[in-house]
Amino acid sequence: MKLTKCEKCGGPTAEGLPLCPDCMRATGAAVDQIAAAEELRDIARVLSITADTDANIREAIVGILNIAERLERGK
Repeated sequence: MKLTKCEKCGGPTAEGLPLCPDCMRATGAAVDQIAAAEELRDIARVLSITADTDANIREAIVGILNIAERLERGK
């Protein structure tokens, strides 16, 4: 799984999803679909880590923090 660009705004989204979570929200998608898209995007960020690439490490950390935040909200 890797990150791709949203067809509408160019923001990050998971491979296979045409729209990012923000654009999905703007088009009236269901809450559970948006949550799944956010999780897939964050997982793709984590999986995109490659050695010696600071930008990828930052993206991975952002993804991990987003997952942790959603898990905390779920408690």
